[in-house]
Amino acid sequence: MAAPFFSTPFQPYVYQSQQAAFIPFQILGGEAQIVQIMLKPQEKVIAKPGSMCYMSGSIQMENVYLHENDGGMWQWLFGKSMTSVVLYNSGQNDGFVGIAAPSLSRIIPIDLAMFGGEMLCQPDAFLCSINEVTVTNSVDQRVRNVVVGAE
Repeated sequence: MAAPFFSTPFQPYVYQSQQAAFIPFQILGGEAQIVQIMLKPQEKVIAKPGSMCYMSGSIQMENVYLHENDGGMWQWLFGKSMTSVVLYNSGQNDGFVGIAAPSLSRIIPIDLAMFGGEMLCQPDAFLCSINEVTVTNSVDQRVRNVVVGAE
């Protein structure tokens, strides 16, 4: 049976968080995904600058300096973000915020408690977090990661 003409290799889907999650969220979309987070009054989400797509009227946005970036000038020169965006529901009713990556990408929810509270990933892999998360730079010094070439 032939597939309809509008089918794509990546069909859109919705990932629902488990009931035990602190803040409910949905991951929407196919190739370009967006995470929609539902915030109760006084709850907050920390996101990467430039990642917020839409929000309800009760959400307040604040730009904060990251304290783990104390080597500031060097990190600023080499392009590391010096700030983070805190999205905070200051209203009396539930609110929502939509967050997406600046390029086509898949969003994978990760519980850091399952990885011992620490994870090594690509430099721009962090999108947002429900709780306080510290993102730091690390240099992988294993021999297999060294590229040697002669020109």
